[in-house]
Amino acid sequence: MTLTVLADIHGDEVCIEETADLIKKSDALVIAGDITAKGHRDEVERIIETAEKYTKNILAVHGNMDREDVRLFLEEKNYSLHGIGKMYKGVGFFGVGGSNITPIRTRCNYTEEEIAAVLEQGYKKIQVAQSKVLVSHVPPKGVCDRTFLFTHGGSTAVRDFILSHQDVGLCLCGHVHEAHGLNFLNHARVLNVGSVKRGRFAHIELSRDVITVSERRLV
Repeated sequence: MTLTVLADIHGDEVCIEETADLIKKSDALVIAGDITAKGHRDEVERIIETAEKYTKNILAVHGNMDREDVRLFLEEKNYSLHGIGKMYKGVGFFGVGGSNITPIRTRCNYTEEEIAAVLEQGYKKIQVAQSKVLVSHVPPKGVCDRTFLFTHGGSTAVRDFILSHQDVGLCLCGHVHEAHGLNFLNHARVLNVGSVKRGRFAHIELSRDVITVSERRLV
């Protein structure tokens, strides 16, 4: 299976057009949150409509800059992974949107307890899958989450979930733009794909035993 992974689009549908060739060749498009700039439904409708020109296989979570209407729209389209598990080509996908609560409150924040509950809810639906992929807007605490202020902006609930579920092999996230990159949390690969609005995205190949991650930049 091949995936094109975008995060932090922030209302710029040009990002979709610029990655269209790769999206068309991939089995699915994964969007890891912050789809809109102002958080409104009309923005996410426009972004998703643009993406649907190239694929109908979309797996997404909303971000902390997206309002509740964005989550509801993704659920209506059957694209959301927030508290939802989906089996696709033998791989189990589940996720959580928004972000943990920080000193700077944004449009969509959850307590760590709420994040943990959402993750468990989605995981239960795909726990029989041999390969499992967690899509979270916010990174796990301490991994791919260091901000320009040298603080760690990740979620303890996401971190603890990965540490306690040894069968989750890959976590795809965004949120902290400057912390883009690939790292490990115990057994799992964590990829903060960075902001596609700033030119960063990723291509992933999944096989039974191998995960190949290719970080990309728009020209």
